[in-house]
Amino acid sequence: MTKTYQVWQNAWRDDPDARVALELPGSWDITLHAVEADRRQPLTRGQIARRIQNPVGMPSIRELARSGGEAVIVFDDLSRGTPAQIPAELAVEELLAGGIGPEHIRFLCALGNHAPLTRTDFVRKLGENIVERFPVYNHNPYEHLVKVGVDSAGEDVLINREFMNCDVRIGIGSVSPHPLNGFGGGGKLLFPGIAGIRTTRSNHSRREFLPFSSRSCGLRREIEAMTDMVRPFFKIDAVLNSKLEIVELCAGDPYAEYYQAVGFSQELNTMPASAEKKDVVFVNANAKYNEALIAVRIGAMDLKPGGDLVLINHCPMGQVVHYLYSAFGTSYGGPCWTPWKERPKSDIGRVIYYTPYPDVTSRYSLNEPEKVCFAKTWEDVMDLLSGCGPGTAASIIPDGTISCFR
Repeated sequence: MTKTYQVWQNAWRDDPDARVALELPGSWDITLHAVEADRRQPLTRGQIARRIQNPVGMPSIRELARSGGEAVIVFDDLSRGTPAQIPAELAVEELLAGGIGPEHIRFLCALGNHAPLTRTDFVRKLGENIVERFPVYNHNPYEHLVKVGVDSAGEDVLINREFMNCDVRIGIGSVSPHPLNGFGGGGKLLFPGIAGIRTTRSNHSRREFLPFSSRSCGLRREIEAMTDMVRPFFKIDAVLNSKLEIVELCAGDPYAEYYQAVGFSQELNTMPASAEKKDVVFVNANAKYNEALIAVRIGAMDLKPGGDLVLINHCPMGQVVHYLYSAFGTSYGGPCWTPWKERPKSDIGRVIYYTPYPDVTSRYSLNEPEKVCFAKTWEDVMDLLSGCGPGTAASIIPDGTISCFR
């Protein structure tokens, strides 16, 4: 007898209902780490509109547009699961209602230090109508930057020139647990989203991080100080479920709405910790499907030393190119790249990387490449786990890229 579980693998796919089945022995002791977000109904378009039209801590987009001349809408890239189309369409409606004409509206993709997007990617994120009507630009972290101040280390704070050329500045992103900043969202869409790479290197190389926590840390304080330099900035942050539907949304001042959204995410995206660690952990990577290392870190928290972690990640494009952290040769990489042998070691026994699209580069993105075993099919996964007998303690994490343990 077997037990079958389903996890979503629908990020940026043509099929919004794409799932992967996990068929496990009925003799295993299995814990499903469900999150409250997956029990919530997604917000309707009308509910999203009301939240955007009634912001916290600052005037509405329509009011900002009445005294503005040029508008920019910043959105996150495909390394984030934010379904930006409806919020983007609603933001455009508010700008037009406030008197800004369509020829004065543009979109800007907050790539941070990731590779640029194509038209196909823009359509996945924003929809065909927006891409047909408005210019959509990729951020360039090396050029076309404006200095707006200095950070706490005395480094120039550089941000996208097109963003600063506009007086109505809007951002669309999402809030979820984050391995460096505690929770992503808020001003992080700008820093590092549309910052210069020198600026990002300055605050990331200091490593003032606090993973998966609502408490402040050096990185978050730096982001907030830099965001102050480019106000006014109207931020929209969604909270997502594992299917990448919006189950809550906050809008307005980038501090006020952010901490409101963090409160929702703490309620909706966190899981109770297991009483005992597991022999095998199955962790899905969907929302941030090309930054799957985040899911590995979450899964490891539920795993016994020496246990097997199964990473479910059916991302056909592989892991994201990161000009700050990626390798660009056998023994060198971006400014914050660390040689493999110098990286901290985990207690994971094996990482069984379940993907129909294996590639060596993705193996090396997971910090301990020597522990990675590729499995192209579910049968391959279970063959690798054939030594696990009755009573095996296992757990399933529906999406380890946007959740964490309490």
